[in-house]
Amino acid sequence: MDATYRRITQHLPAPLRQYGGTLPYRLGLTRWKDGCWEDFWVLDINRDLPGYVAENPDRPGHLLVPREALAHYRAAHHCAAIHGLIADRLVDRQVAPDVGILVYRGVFLRSWEHELAAALDDRRLARQALAQALVSLRRGTALELKTIALRRMDVATYAVQTREKLRWGGTAAVCLLRHAGQPERAALLERSYDRFCFALQCLDDALDCEEDERTRGTSIPAVLGLPEGALVRALPFLMQSAIALAEQARLVRLCTWMRGFARLVGGIQPDGVPSHNEEAGRRLATIAEEVL
Repeated sequence: MDATYRRITQHLPAPLRQYGGTLPYRLGLTRWKDGCWEDFWVLDINRDLPGYVAENPDRPGHLLVPREALAHYRAAHHCAAIHGLIADRLVDRQVAPDVGILVYRGVFLRSWEHELAAALDDRRLARQALAQALVSLRRGTALELKTIALRRMDVATYAVQTREKLRWGGTAAVCLLRHAGQPERAALLERSYDRFCFALQCLDDALDCEEDERTRGTSIPAVLGLPEGALVRALPFLMQSAIALAEQARLVRLCTWMRGFARLVGGIQPDGVPSHNEEAGRRLATIAEEVL
């Protein structure tokens, strides 16, 4: 991801390049001014989802697309992530909308389109995919702002707003499978990744309770009327269903990675009454799976 970032920004004017050298820090993604995007974007499938779905299941060891096209899908995925992180920080008012941030948001939106068009060899299809992702992003952020303002939300709404906010993350990988003539596998991947992203969001929101209460006046568990531990203990159930969908799609590498991650998070035991957290987490996951 950092290599993609350097490649795309290397031709910008010197003042903008200097500004961009501290952009992850400015966005609050790293504690260090010289921090990198990958200091924050640490999970391997989030860094390289197209690479995890590119293998031909009927010919192990062979790719569905040429390596040059896969490189463009990866770059599109990285540009989507950088654009999405900037957009998220602006909507949440965690950063001021200064000229530099707005310029970089535009640069990576255009680069996202350029790389996806190069991967698909079709600018029209790339623009359609981006339009869908951006509509989802706007819909999800608007819903989130509304629920935070109301100070109440049900689990189904929580799952939907998370899916809409983060749908951009699967755009490049889903396009790869669709363009390879495998729409059924693409649809299963999309749902699997939705559930995985929702699991991560649950964990993030449980860990961020104190900060959210300080900056927003409330937290997601409070808005949901659930203990923090319920969001943590929903992870094993959500991961199990995400893996099941990936198995149906015959995404072998993705399944292997997800199983390892599920083992890691499955052992987390949050504060509170374990049986209450487990039961509330199971209910949360069940409701979310109905809409994801």
